[in-house]
Amino acid sequence: MATRLRVPYVIAHADEALPHPLVFVRRPFTTPRLAYVTPRPGDRADNGVLRARILDNRQGAPLWRMLNTARQWRCMERVLCQVCGQEATDPETGRIPWVITATAFRAIRGVEGSGYTSAPATCRDCIPEALATCPQLRKSSAVATAARSEPAAILADVFRPGPGRTAIHTDRHNVFVGLDETALLRRVLATQLIVRLHDLQPAPRLASRTG
Repeated sequence: MATRLRVPYVIAHADEALPHPLVFVRRPFTTPRLAYVTPRPGDRADNGVLRARILDNRQGAPLWRMLNTARQWRCMERVLCQVCGQEATDPETGRIPWVITATAFRAIRGVEGSGYTSAPATCRDCIPEALATCPQLRKSSAVATAARSEPAAILADVFRPGPGRTAIHTDRHNVFVGLDETALLRRVLATQLIVRLHDLQPAPRLASRTG
């Protein structure tokens, strides 16, 4: 008998989309900054980055190729599992299991065991299910553990100021922007948080590589 495929916690759903008209605002002695026409609490992350607005109700059909910005960000900041949404850190070892894929991981040249990723962690209990059911992971994946993670960058859409404070999209999507790139951060709408992983090590008992 067929079983219903579980929708991972971070996946976006069709009824979560929100319109978000944007403008550039200017305060005295500052350069223009991207903002929503009608600002709301929570529009910006703690570091001031403007995030894409989206509901967090998991209503509507799952959009398998899209991540919900609110839940992805929460997973990254709190080290939650992208499948079940619970704590991902292994209580026995204190290390964080991570399923690494080429599309969501960027190694740091010259720094062994470190890299950037936009994919949240996956707890030990959910790793077998994720490897068995996700087409992307079946193509190529490796399971590792990290000692810790820290916010380092974002994926974002880039805008430029237009006439009358309008925000004009530059057609640059999913741009990697470091959290230290202050000038560029004023012109972007963040869709995903990227963390830097430290002390990455293979997880022999869980490791799986296919494709």
